[in-house]
Amino acid sequence: MKTIHILYGGPDRQIKDATGKVWRFEMHPHSEPAVQDDDGELADKQPGERSPFWKAVSLWARQGAVIGPDGLCTWKPEPEPTLVHLGGRNYAVAGSGLAETYGRTP
Repeated sequence: MKTIHILYGGPDRQIKDATGKVWRFEMHPHSEPAVQDDDGELADKQPGERSPFWKAVSLWARQGAVIGPDGLCTWKPEPEPTLVHLGGRNYAVAGSGLAETYGRTP
């Protein structure tokens, strides 16, 4: 007896990355998101690991996977950390042990 396992993809979504590009993708329930082409098929070439698409999708998923009234996946960029100058070209995140021990006050 041979068994065939068929997985259906997840719902089609659209997200705008930090550069303003809108991506159409499928959010599969058991694997990572997959970018689609204009016909709704999986794109032959998926974005590289440094693509702003991955940052947008990751933040969207971590922030509750909210879909806005316009149908786009909505997400907010992470705030930039506050840095404390340690000396020279060295900085540490404010509140960290390094910043509290070696931070310089202006």
